[in-house]
Amino acid sequence: MSLLRVILIAMATLLLATGQGAAQGVVFANSDPLVTIHSNFTGQAVTLFGNIEPSGIADPAAPMDIIVLVRGPASDRIVRVQERQFGIMLNTAYAVYRRLPGYFAVLSSRPIEEIVEPEILADPRMSLSGIANQAMQQGNAGRFTPELVRLMRNSGLFTHNPRGVSFLSPTTFAARVVLPAAVPNGTFVAHALVVQNGEITAQATSRFIVRTEGFERFLANAARNHPFLYGLAAIAIAIATGWLGGVLFRR
Repeated sequence: MSLLRVILIAMATLLLATGQGAAQGVVFANSDPLVTIHSNFTGQAVTLFGNIEPSGIADPAAPMDIIVLVRGPASDRIVRVQERQFGIMLNTAYAVYRRLPGYFAVLSSRPIEEIVEPEILADPRMSLSGIANQAMQQGNAGRFTPELVRLMRNSGLFTHNPRGVSFLSPTTFAARVVLPAAVPNGTFVAHALVVQNGEITAQATSRFIVRTEGFERFLANAARNHPFLYGLAAIAIAIATGWLGGVLFRR
């Protein structure tokens, strides 16, 4: 066994000893309960650790697989289509998504279609497009959802990694959640599912928080809580900057 694997198992054991989530045969915890965002934030990986207890093993002779679903804070989103009409670009159609997760990841120890039965795979909560279609309140799902998923994928906010979960020992596993620079603030909920013979035999939940800190948090709070004063301050700074630039260039 490599030194790195020994260290990871030791870390997992320590975290799981004070695990956040324990339910129905699996203990689940994370390495970073708080992810802070500063001006130089370019993204971060959060490692989730789990340990399968004897009560979570339905068939000792059957192989085990893990699926981890991670959902970020939800918000409403409008997707618009622009088309050229009379020589100008106009919004011609739109779709409304209510409480769409600002981040969603599907991680598994193998390709998910090889792990669960088709009826479980058909659950909309198990796929990127299913999550989006479930949130749609108005619009054509066949037209808008694929484009929304593509945009969210390109931003790193929707991810599907069929090798995102690895086993550190026969019953201990780790999932690597990659958060992009554009990750939203709020509480993230991770669900770990233990699968044997195509069926879910155990599950547990863990949470972590993403929060902007420092001067960036001050600006965000000011814009949200005092938008009028924030707007006036932004205008005043722009005018002062323009005036100062004019004075310097005249010299």
